[in-house]
Amino acid sequence: YYDKVDLDITNKEWAKNLSFTECNLWFFPYCDNKHYIMICVNIKAERFEVLDSLRHKDFEKYYKPMAERVVQYAINYMKTQFADKTVKWERFTWFNLEKVTQPDDKSCGMYVIRWMRHWEGKYNSVLTKDWKMIDLINEERECLMLDIILDEDNLERDRIMKESTKYCNMKKKRKI
Repeated sequence: YYDKVDLDITNKEWAKNLSFTECNLWFFPYCDNKHYIMICVNIKAERFEVLDSLRHKDFEKYYKPMAERVVQYAINYMKTQFADKTVKWERFTWFNLEKVTQPDDKSCGMYVIRWMRHWEGKYNSVLTKDWKMIDLINEERECLMLDIILDEDNLERDRIMKESTKYCNMKKKRKI
């Protein structure tokens, strides 16, 4: 997909008021052939971090070329944001997370969402919990779905709640 996506956000209207000069971590979720990975630019640690829940052994072959392209667009944009600061991009190293494996072939997106919420450039207590059981992943899916549906800014919330109540009442009548 990355060949077809315009990653240059420097001239985008929505990006004009963004200020990332105080951010230490920049997250770039990426989907390749229905598999999601996370690319993180870690300013403080001077690293480009790739988090892949399938732990592809051949990172250099499969993901590094795409990750380098994403990172180059990010660097170009960051140079405009960090004009007053010195970021030595040439010192940055690559880090490929290899400690996490998902238990199925469908949960990579949930891992990416979890990493976006909790990644601090290293493992922390939330990420070290045993998340290999599919029940825990499904519980996370349900919580995320409810967060989206019940959010006060969801313009469809009232309609969805009304329809779900109607559906539940219909199911109750069928059981009687």
